[in-house]
Amino acid sequence: MAVLITGGHGLLGSWAAYYLAQKGEKVILLDTSLRKFDYLEEMNENLISVRSSVLDWAKLLRTFKDFAGEIKGIIHTPAVMATPEYIENPHQSTTLNIMGTLNVMELARIFEVKKMVYISSGAVYGETRGGISEITHPVQPADLYGASKASAEFLGLQYHQQYGLDFRVVRPYFFFGPGRLPSQLPPLFRTLFGCIEGLPNLELEKGAEQSLGFTYVKDIAQGTVLVYQAQNLKHRIFNIAAEEAVNFLDLVSIAQKYSPFPTQVKIGPGKFIPRGETLDISLAKKELGFEPKYNIEEAVAEYAEWIRKNTT
Repeated sequence: MAVLITGGHGLLGSWAAYYLAQKGEKVILLDTSLRKFDYLEEMNENLISVRSSVLDWAKLLRTFKDFAGEIKGIIHTPAVMATPEYIENPHQSTTLNIMGTLNVMELARIFEVKKMVYISSGAVYGETRGGISEITHPVQPADLYGASKASAEFLGLQYHQQYGLDFRVVRPYFFFGPGRLPSQLPPLFRTLFGCIEGLPNLELEKGAEQSLGFTYVKDIAQGTVLVYQAQNLKHRIFNIAAEEAVNFLDLVSIAQKYSPFPTQVKIGPGKFIPRGETLDISLAKKELGFEPKYNIEEAVAEYAEWIRKNTT
């Protein structure tokens, strides 16, 4: 039996694969481009990579046929993030975020795969203040990206109600870490962490007055695996994030501390994105036993070491 991770060669997908393979699970990594990760090399005997898109129905169907009876569960990660790419191509981006998820759910229904974990986003809450809880705070997205993630959540919950798909939701928040260099990340992350790689022209027009719960990808991945493996859940939706928010300027200062380059970073006044500071993870702690293992400085330090090893 195997776990299918769509977007398995992405940042979160690859780390979820790492922790599942570490537990002895066979993992099928489906992605449009197949990358090599140093941290997955020791897990290769438990991993199978398949090149496909969640929007290519024919190839996706072939994958489910090839592994018919073997796929016991799915972790679905692909999405276009809240970046200029989304704003410039709203139809294409929204299609991936919603229809890609629908395609996977429909094939799960057809091939009787019983369980699916959907990687949503804290963006579904919009610009909410205070401790943002999945129990007390309504879904109220403030942009198209958040709306697309919320839409896919609602579809999945209906697949649970009507077809019995054990549909579970992870709402992560602003994750980063080994697997992608800052130069390979969206503009926000490229600017905040780019000094570690020595990147030029690191500027944001806004953001100096914003703090967000930036979370190490290893913590997000471990939380995702907990959601996937949990038995007899009372809830279906879990926030997985860092408990403490960090200001953009403070995060840049930490990154510069671990950078060998004298790179300057400019961030203008105001807020960069309409989001609350961080998510309340009380439910994940109580029901899953989830605890973030990295504070922001530990996370940046370890990420910086990975960047050094992968750029020299």
